[in-house]
Amino acid sequence: MGQIALTLAEGIEAKGGKIRYGARVTQILPARSGMAVKLATGETLTAKRVISNSTRWDTFQNLLGNNKSSWWEKTWFDRYEKSPSFLSLHLGVDRSLVSNVQDCHHILLEDWAKMEDEQGTIFLSIPTILDPSLAPEGYHIFHAFTPSWMSQWHGLSSAAYEQKKEKDAEQIIDRLERIFPGLSKAIDYQEVGTPRTHRRFLGRVDGTYGPIPKNRPLGLIGMPFNRTSIPNLFCVGDSTFPGQGLNAVAFSGFACAHLVACSLGK
Repeated sequence: MGQIALTLAEGIEAKGGKIRYGARVTQILPARSGMAVKLATGETLTAKRVISNSTRWDTFQNLLGNNKSSWWEKTWFDRYEKSPSFLSLHLGVDRSLVSNVQDCHHILLEDWAKMEDEQGTIFLSIPTILDPSLAPEGYHIFHAFTPSWMSQWHGLSSAAYEQKKEKDAEQIIDRLERIFPGLSKAIDYQEVGTPRTHRRFLGRVDGTYGPIPKNRPLGLIGMPFNRTSIPNLFCVGDSTFPGQGLNAVAFSGFACAHLVACSLGK
């Protein structure tokens, strides 16, 4: 999936665009001829249009200073809530353990009543089943992830945080042993990500995967498109229609690009 972002970056730069990596935005501000963003360094960048890829919570409660002035924004905050984040395990596993496995994706759920609980359901992807070149020769990549809420990780000291990461990872691996006996002894490399990891590196409130409807019948139909109540500010990503997932977010980006281009007379 990283190739998608790299290809888009190459296209932006080929058209004369400039990408600023590691430039954390702390505030979105109105400007005389459009909008502006303020960086953590104190630098301010102005533009005719600003597109926020942050969640709706980050955009309106943080970057805009808790700006929910319009009826539509108040309605959105009433309609949607944050879905959980994830506890993720990235493992390098000896290939011999899964030499006869043909399926890339697996779901493990021992108790249907616990399907939506903290770490109730485990999802597992083995991308090297489809493309062995993704890992060193003789190894498979295991990406196991399970829903987890920030409340389970908030306020822990560094030592307690590391201990919980190790403990929870062991529990996940132990459960996966039911599908792959001997997994724990076949692991050569291990990285663990938590909701705090998602919050830190993806800049998402509570590390959430995105909004989910509070009132199920409305579903995602009531999600906003790319415009906002603030002139020259647009939103894109899983907080806009049609919601979460690669296909949905890609559609959102395409729609937003078209809308912004039209607003500029392109």
